[in-house]
Amino acid sequence: MNVLIAPDKFKGSLSANSVCEAIATGIRRKYPAAKVAYHPLADGGDGTLDILEDHLNLMPVTVAARDPLGRPLRGRYLLGFDFAFIEVATASGLVLLTPEERNPLHTSTFGTGMMLADALNRGVRTIYLLLGGSATHDLGTGIATALGFRFLAEDGSEVPPNGAGLERIHRIVPPKAKPWEKTEIVLLCDVTNPLIGPRGSAHVYAAQKGADAAMIDRLENGGQILGRQFDEFAAADVSTTAGGGAAGGIAAGLCALLGATLRSGFQTISELTGLEAAIGRADHVITGEGRLDEQSLEGKVVGGVIGSCVRQGKPYSVVVGSNILSSGFDWPGEMAGVLEVMSLAGSTEQAMEEAAGFLVQLGEKVKL
Repeated sequence: MNVLIAPDKFKGSLSANSVCEAIATGIRRKYPAAKVAYHPLADGGDGTLDILEDHLNLMPVTVAARDPLGRPLRGRYLLGFDFAFIEVATASGLVLLTPEERNPLHTSTFGTGMMLADALNRGVRTIYLLLGGSATHDLGTGIATALGFRFLAEDGSEVPPNGAGLERIHRIVPPKAKPWEKTEIVLLCDVTNPLIGPRGSAHVYAAQKGADAAMIDRLENGGQILGRQFDEFAAADVSTTAGGGAAGGIAAGLCALLGATLRSGFQTISELTGLEAAIGRADHVITGEGRLDEQSLEGKVVGGVIGSCVRQGKPYSVVVGSNILSSGFDWPGEMAGVLEVMSLAGSTEQAMEEAAGFLVQLGEKVKL
């Protein structure tokens, strides 16, 4: 029996690798003859860099960068033969700030731009920018500033690249040198929110970055003002494009200014890591994540793995932290069972703190 364990991380608790190890321990206790393989996954959000490093032969690169508030840090990205992977959260992530420091009016993606500039200077042909976990809502103006763009107010003064400056931007001035024109810049994400509007970046995501109601209105106004300029600059409608609101509008900004393209994070990661072939070799597949809900099945890891299992006629199990899907949910294909940590834990806190031990127990309960 060949068993493939292909989960996402349990956010705030365990990495995808640790999830694999815990479930595998339980599987081996119950089924000593089983051959267990790990295939940790991510969907392009924070943590994806670690997954790619596990699967691919990549060289870590460390470069001087800045955090969302402009403080120096050492940024790390991965370099292949003629491509690079940069995670926005590395230099512009919410995890870099204390709760008191979170304010999308003040934060900037400039540090991510420094990392992008370094990769461009190395002459790579493709750069994958992993969107997710950002502390910013600057519409990518920080990244663009690091690449030489200038954003000017009506009086000709330079506007700082942060959320507060968006509504003051009157003109976009690109640099003379444009090294990105020889490089394909691919933005990996699976959100479909546009830049502006009730489902836009400010209204849906800014609160978790520290914005109150007044800030959200201000960011939305800035998004509409700069969004119109993006549309004019790119001669295309990027301000209402699905996915343009990803990572505080980085997606819309880089599509407009750098000609970047949006691509499914999970689909790209699965292709790069050979997920389809790994599932094809398995007799049973186990996937999972921290919280199972309807969104889990829409472009996320769990839904993607299940889709591949259904296409290839493979039975699968789902192991999660908590399951809030309705009990009557109609699972596709050969679903062997859903197991959740919360069925064993006495509280959410215990479930997160002792997740590894509970996953070992659930591994023993998987029906192969």
